[in-house]
Amino acid sequence: MSNINPLDLLEIRLSIAEHLKKPDLLRCLRVCWSWHDTFLPLVWENVSVGKSSWARPSPSQDSLTPELLHSHSHLIKDLHIVSWSGNYPITFPRIQTLDFNGATPSLEYLEPLIRLNQPLVKLNLWNLDNGIDYRLWKALQKLPHMRELSLGMSSIQEDDIVRFWTICENLESLLLEHVTFPQGTTPHASMCFRKIWKLQMCYVSGMEEEEQFRFISACPNLEDLAWGYSSSIESDDGLEGDGAMGSAYFEEFAKEVGRKRWPRLASLTMGVQWTEEDMYLIIEGMQRVVKIDLYDAFGPLTFQALQRHFKNLVKLQVETSSEVASKLLQNIMCSCPALKKLEGGSVLAKDVIEGKPWVCLSLESLSICFMFSNTEQHLQPLIFECLAKLKRLKHLYSGSVRAPFHEKYPVPLQFRLQSGLTALSSLWRMVSFAASQIEKCESSPAIVRAKWTA
Repeated sequence: MSNINPLDLLEIRLSIAEHLKKPDLLRCLRVCWSWHDTFLPLVWENVSVGKSSWARPSPSQDSLTPELLHSHSHLIKDLHIVSWSGNYPITFPRIQTLDFNGATPSLEYLEPLIRLNQPLVKLNLWNLDNGIDYRLWKALQKLPHMRELSLGMSSIQEDDIVRFWTICENLESLLLEHVTFPQGTTPHASMCFRKIWKLQMCYVSGMEEEEQFRFISACPNLEDLAWGYSSSIESDDGLEGDGAMGSAYFEEFAKEVGRKRWPRLASLTMGVQWTEEDMYLIIEGMQRVVKIDLYDAFGPLTFQALQRHFKNLVKLQVETSSEVASKLLQNIMCSCPALKKLEGGSVLAKDVIEGKPWVCLSLESLSICFMFSNTEQHLQPLIFECLAKLKRLKHLYSGSVRAPFHEKYPVPLQFRLQSGLTALSSLWRMVSFAASQIEKCESSPAIVRAKWTA
């Protein structure tokens, strides 16, 4: 009976590959021809063209010529074009995702690229400064498998609006951000977008609030909705949109939630200016809440409405800072075992120490400000001990102390070794952490990281 090296088994190699980043996969290509054949498809299945500080890793972005893309086209499943510098009318037999987020493609290149790649499932188009030409809409209509469409920084012409709605009838996910519609845009009354389960409409102009609400109402199977910032008026912070829809349409939306128009709705992000009473009505009408962004509309009422959803809550974002909200946040961390992402406001360190133990041990991302009075410095190591129990934590951000706590609780969590930072060394999944005071905590973030990982 011959001995077999486990690394010679395809199943073992593929299992290893699941835990490797792109540079490590590239190294695996050099081990031997057998490993080369195994790992080459994994290296090329996700490719970025062009350079960007936030670009996804790719097999050698500096040398990704059209010829090189063409020779590996049969392996590429996800193509992300970060900067547009040429013509890529290439057929990719296995392609599923085409992403132009960050690029400004020319129609003469984009239209044939889409037309040649019928397997496309997901398309992300941004920065189409001259609008979307009818030839492109015709090409999109002929994509039989497209289920996800994202449009940003673009405009839709009046002659193409019927084609747009026809395409939407076959979509499952639609994202519209900074998109300009013709005035009076609304889908035909007979249209029903039953396949759409995820919808995001932010900074949409031309389509009035009534028309947006009518579109949302025509999506009965929504599970994930982000809706807001619909006005074209520039706000004080320089962003387009006033952050809220008209009260009449909010009241109608709240009523329709209560009437179970969207019985599957479980994830909701609304404008930042809703009151706590408004969001209470919405949450009360939802059958299930998995993800919700409350911003300033967090308090006793919304906490009460959320209580029956604690076992299912995965993501929560709030921005409220008050002593009442601090206790409520602590109670959430003691009551939501499925919570993976919490973007909170501020919580008093004494509330954490005096409260029940956290049960949110599945947390992967935590953004919260822990606050101390001048006489509570001895509580700093205890907070780090609480954080050290979050073994799945990948991202940690501790912000600065917010009003009205500057005088009574002026001290944030100090990322110092003497304050208990070393307790976090057991969080081996950690990818990033940041603190508003980190430069003052140690001589540099690099030193903190070196001592932490040591």
